[in-house]
Amino acid sequence: MRSGLRNADPRTMMLSVRGWLYGAAVGGALGSGVRFDSGPAIVHKYGPLGPGEFADVFGRPGAITSDMQLTLLGVDAMIRSHIRSSWHETDRLEEIRRSLRRWLLAEQDGWFPSNSELFQRRWADRTTVEAIRTYAEGGELGTVEQPINDSQGNSALLRSGVAALWSDDSSVVFEIGARIGAMTHGHPNAYLSAGAYAVMLQHAFDSGDLQRAIVAALDALQSWEHHEPVSAALTAVHKAIFEPPRLDPATMDGFGDSTTALGALAIGARAANASLRFPNALGPALIISGDTATTGAIAGSLAGASCGSRQIPEHHVEGIELAEPIQQLADLACLEFGNSPPQEAGFYEGFPFAPT
Repeated sequence: MRSGLRNADPRTMMLSVRGWLYGAAVGGALGSGVRFDSGPAIVHKYGPLGPGEFADVFGRPGAITSDMQLTLLGVDAMIRSHIRSSWHETDRLEEIRRSLRRWLLAEQDGWFPSNSELFQRRWADRTTVEAIRTYAEGGELGTVEQPINDSQGNSALLRSGVAALWSDDSSVVFEIGARIGAMTHGHPNAYLSAGAYAVMLQHAFDSGDLQRAIVAALDALQSWEHHEPVSAALTAVHKAIFEPPRLDPATMDGFGDSTTALGALAIGARAANASLRFPNALGPALIISGDTATTGAIAGSLAGASCGSRQIPEHHVEGIELAEPIQQLADLACLEFGNSPPQEAGFYEGFPFAPT
């Protein structure tokens, strides 16, 4: 099976993966600054594209959110899992589970987790924390077959996108993404939205076409039970793309409840399809009356993966927390999941993996 990053020119893919992570971080940071404001108030203060500068939310402008912390640790975990799979038949989700525990307990093993900013609590979702704490204390995380709860919360989404790295097979990507989401959020609307998001990212990497990405996600959804609500939400988004553009706060809020995975995915996907220019694709996700940190991260990640990191305003990239390590992590992911994975011992030392 080919990985998710082997179908394109290496340079183009590198810019796309950087764009994914930078876009998610930038969108989440910009959205954090207006998370508790109403959509009309945001537009009145900042204009139709929302805030253009980082606010000081977590002690510094450009700070990443807890969902972004988990996403970055998830990328690190997927690299470990891919290295491990070259030696052993392995559970490809074991390193993801360990990354959740690593985040909760601030276990700084390996190169990337040595960054202490990854472990500062920033609006961490209670459902996520409780699920990981149960696991850290010897219990089990949730699965699709054995849900841990009935939560539909949006924190299942962003970290599940790392599944796009693993394969060029959309059905495999969907399943991995859904299972990552189900670790902490047990409602089908949550974990199926997570799987759909991972497929959309995979197609953004592969073609840059976000309209096709929605169609691919809809196709992948059909074989899963209880897919109808997520399919209906994404169908509405796809239909809206071909209608006269309406991107005002009320219209964007109409795509769903941003505090749920389904709603945040729909809002983020609609925004990302609004323009080929990153600021214009991110802006509509920042003017809702709801969780702009999450909708901004979803829209930013999809738009960034589609257009590449060079289209993200330079001052945003430079101003985001952990900017340099994020770029290094993106580039190392491209190496491991690319056409010629590195064989040097020094590379492996940065990504220690669990024994079988």
